Amino acid sequence: MVLKKFTWPAELTLNLIGGKWKGLILNHLLTGESKRFGELKRLSQGISAKILAKHLKELEFDGLITRIVVGTNKPRIVYAPTLRSRSLEPILSAIRQWGSEHLGAYGPDSQALSDSQIRLNEATLGTVPAAETPNLDPVPDDSAPARNASRSIPTPSGWDFREKESPIKHSSHTAAS
Repeated sequence: MVLKKFTWPAELTLNLIGGKWKGLILNHLLTGESKRFGELKRLSQGISAKILAKHLKELEFDGLITRIVVGTNKPRIVYAPTLRSRSLEPILSAIRQWGSEHLGAYGPDSQALSDSQIRLNEATLGTVPAAETPNLDPVPDDSAPARNASRSIPTPSGWDFREKESPIKHSSHTAAS
């Protein structure tokens, strides 16, 4: 396996705990005792056994969890966090806290805020200096084309997505006489 060389420290962290499931798996292991495969699958609603097994192997390879075989006659396998993954606990705790505070804005019963709504909220709360706050009032400009007027995505003038004939001619091969 070829190890990637990281140039940005946060890139390493996001690579190790990023994605839909790794952070959740680590969170379950860090907030309790060591857990068996079935327990982790039950706690991580929606994950398939194949994906869980893949992520557990990756986390073990990265040194964030350890796989422990318990017993000899009928061995049981449990997964536990390592000291290295315990150092991620403040990060995962901050992610949990942020999610708790913003769940209402992004939950299934709400619509996510647009960028302009977020900037307006930040300006209202005073987290962005007033001088940096853009004017969010829509001002019609007769010289500019209407936004989304034709509901098509503008493309640079050099791009042409129409079907063209292939430069390779497909012809039947006949034997030369």
